[in-house]
Amino acid sequence: MVSFPRPLVVAAAAVTFLAGPLGAQSDEETLARYRLTETGLAKFTQASRNFIAVAKADSSALEEQGDEESPKSIADIAAVYDRHPALKRAITSAGMTTREYTTFVLSMFQAGMAAWLVQQQQGKFDKVPAGIPHENIRFYQQHEAELNRIGKELRALEGKEPSEEPESPSR
Repeated sequence: MVSFPRPLVVAAAAVTFLAGPLGAQSDEETLARYRLTETGLAKFTQASRNFIAVAKADSSALEEQGDEESPKSIADIAAVYDRHPALKRAITSAGMTTREYTTFVLSMFQAGMAAWLVQQQQGKFDKVPAGIPHENIRFYQQHEAELNRIGKELRALEGKEPSEEPESPSR
């Protein structure tokens, strides 16, 4: 699975797995309607490069996040970026809003998890939870090599060693 900036991965997991109990119905609807595209992937990639550069240049913005309550929705995650002008600029200068960036990451995370499930079911989609668009799963499957390359690039920009890269669930 592709590697995303660490603070976003934690937020993505929280929103993805806690959306039901937290009553974030609108987030579930947003993710069900959102479609991953090559244009979105290009913008996400540039925004992530920018994000990492800003975080490396000024780690205080990310450290401040640790003092805040964990984001519980797409809006909460976007608001964290919006409160930090440099992080917001890193994302918006790539042509995405902070909300779209967050939605893209969560959709990609969700599609990657579902792609792994589909692989475990020998390509069958019948066990995929309702609300996860099959188009996004197919997008993930079709772009997996590129996503892995992007993940490696982003981890290198973060200064991570290749051995620190998480194993793709579909390998």
